Amino acid sequence: MTTTAFEIGTAARNIIGGEFATGTGDETIDVYNPTTGALIDTLRASSIADADAAVAAAEAAFDDWSGLSLPRRVAHLIKVRAILDENIELIAATTNRDHGKTLEDARGEVVRAMDFLDTAIAAPMIYHADSISIAPGLDARRVRESLGVCLAVTPSNFPVMNTVQFTSWALVTGNTLIIKASEADPIASTTVLGLIQDALPKGVLNLVHGHADIVKHMIAHPSVQAVSCITSSPTAKAIYAAAAQAGKRVQANGGAKNPIVIAEDADIDVAVNGIIMSAYGMAGQRCLAGDRLVVIGDVYDKLLPALTTAIDAIVTGDGAVEGVTMGPVISAGSRDRLLQFLAAAQDQGATFHRDGRDVIPVGQDTAGGYFLGPTLIEGLEPGSDLEAAELFGPVLVIHRVPDLAAAIALSNNTDFGNAASIFTRTGAVAAEYERRVRAGNVGVNTFPGPAAFITMGGYGTSFYGDSHVCGAAPLDFFTDQKLVVTRW
Repeated sequence: MTTTAFEIGTAARNIIGGEFATGTGDETIDVYNPTTGALIDTLRASSIADADAAVAAAEAAFDDWSGLSLPRRVAHLIKVRAILDENIELIAATTNRDHGKTLEDARGEVVRAMDFLDTAIAAPMIYHADSISIAPGLDARRVRESLGVCLAVTPSNFPVMNTVQFTSWALVTGNTLIIKASEADPIASTTVLGLIQDALPKGVLNLVHGHADIVKHMIAHPSVQAVSCITSSPTAKAIYAAAAQAGKRVQANGGAKNPIVIAEDADIDVAVNGIIMSAYGMAGQRCLAGDRLVVIGDVYDKLLPALTTAIDAIVTGDGAVEGVTMGPVISAGSRDRLLQFLAAAQDQGATFHRDGRDVIPVGQDTAGGYFLGPTLIEGLEPGSDLEAAELFGPVLVIHRVPDLAAAIALSNNTDFGNAASIFTRTGAVAAEYERRVRAGNVGVNTFPGPAAFITMGGYGTSFYGDSHVCGAAPLDFFTDQKLVVTRW
């Protein structure tokens, strides 16, 4: 492992024991700007030795960090929040270049990251011991203790928010943490973690870049006590299985196939706004994004023209250009996967109400970018292998059904269970859908994006593990509870 110096925001490097370091693995990782397709960094992947060094640094820092009082740990997180607040524009610009999302979305991601810090900073309000008198002179109390070294595997779609989300709760509960960032946009993660190192003791928060081999190694490492991840369902399942077999605590968030149901009495304007935000916001690259539109009855005839008009108003291109509302997808591989899906759908006779394959993106040097315009198709067989696939891009598949029962059945025709939405003016319809749909996050006349202090999580193959990642659930995940019985 060799230390290195570079300008934050321009490259990706490991951060081990508070120092930037170049990986020592055999492979390199090329990082591309999704907007232009240009190579912006090449980093050396981490080796097993680098992973061990990160674990050792986190382990060495644990005793002192966990020994701090809760208010002192909170004070460090307050400093972290201030650094993020002071550097919103730098982080947003880096995220725009690294991921491709618009500057508005990137700024929103930093704000959202600070929301997660706020929930952890408020931990003293709920981080308390319970006590009870069992009998005269015999008392019992429950106290919380830190776990030790934790590992978080973060996704490409929110390289700042999810990184800070896991950091907030792991650290406030007295643990030390290693982040393994996505290979697709590692510069954003390096930027945010590099900026906040000065607010934390060395070794408390570490970062490694690399492939599945180092994740598997750290999961099996005896010093790693808990594993968190947000990724695809197959990878989440594999991480869950490996961590559980190793006796580790684990929270593994997977993929989604999220329905949006439009009832016959829906407010069309409200519904269209919700569909646009859900299906095409951030180019559909969110775990809560809707990609299955289920329209009940004759409202279809009013919805479709309004929806296609709204889709036509979306401006696809360089997210740093004013007026652009949707950027590229994260990688050439993601775009190719979506193009293969659309080609297969066309072969199966799908109707393209809007076809984003011929989009001309706004901005300079975008010809080589990974762009797909907002797409709306119809005619796929519900539940077929093609229709049931998670899309994770700006593609929405529309279905027309006769009634609410059919809409619920189609909503539930998936192994996933992350999010579902319904647009209706009738409380009884909303209540029936909420009760019967198998999804962990339900929106009524809105996109079901929760506040950081409210729990969220999926059903089915959308989640594996012991505890969800929002609200107060991380407090239980990142601590052990010890019972102390005393007699005096």
